[in-house]
Amino acid sequence: MKKDNKNSVLFWATFLVTAGGIFLLKNFGLLDFNFPVKIFTWRLIPLIIGINAFLKGKNFEGIIGVGIAVVFFIPDFLNKAQTVTYFKLWPLLLVGIGGMILFKYFNPKFDKPKRIFRPEGDESDYINESNIMGGTNKKIFSKHFEGGQLNCVMGGAQIDLTEAQLAEGAVLNVFLLMGGLELKVPKEWNVQIDVLPIMGGVDDQITKFPEFVVNQEKKLFLTGNVVMGGVEIKRF
Repeated sequence: MKKDNKNSVLFWATFLVTAGGIFLLKNFGLLDFNFPVKIFTWRLIPLIIGINAFLKGKNFEGIIGVGIAVVFFIPDFLNKAQTVTYFKLWPLLLVGIGGMILFKYFNPKFDKPKRIFRPEGDESDYINESNIMGGTNKKIFSKHFEGGQLNCVMGGAQIDLTEAQLAEGAVLNVFLLMGGLELKVPKEWNVQIDVLPIMGGVDDQITKFPEFVVNQEKKLFLTGNVVMGGVEIKRF
């Protein structure tokens, strides 16, 4: 397990134990406190995604996730008049996101090592796809597939890697929001899943076919966040 993944697991395990202990003591009247905000709301989703991204070294995703959560938590601390004024500032959220995108564009090492994008289309070694209320159906023939970034918001993607060959340390990072991914891989690939599902899930077909022999040297790291969506890994 990589160091950043260990940090993520350690943090969430400690967080769950601590939170469970606090609420248990509160239920028995041993602690008397009230939260200033409503904790269990949809705002937890971007907050969890952001914290998890930071723990894995994905600074850009972390800032976006935590930033969105904080923006919507702030009104809980304001009175009615202040809240009206605050929501008039919503265009600043667009300015901030746009500024972050520009910063990342001109500083590619901020979030990850700079990748060389190749012009061969489907035969490129790196996927960079974003689907919003749409879909992608792509077959990859790369002989040195490095992974990439796949984002689907209320959309989906079908990625066929059955004819591809893996580069060392290949990582495919996904972000699915009410979307889905069908990933076709050779049966011998060792897919290492490190995805945070929130009201979603990841299904690897390898569990249904115990006779498949996985090659430990052919590793594809699948990481990211799945919110109200799913990933299905099919093997051929």
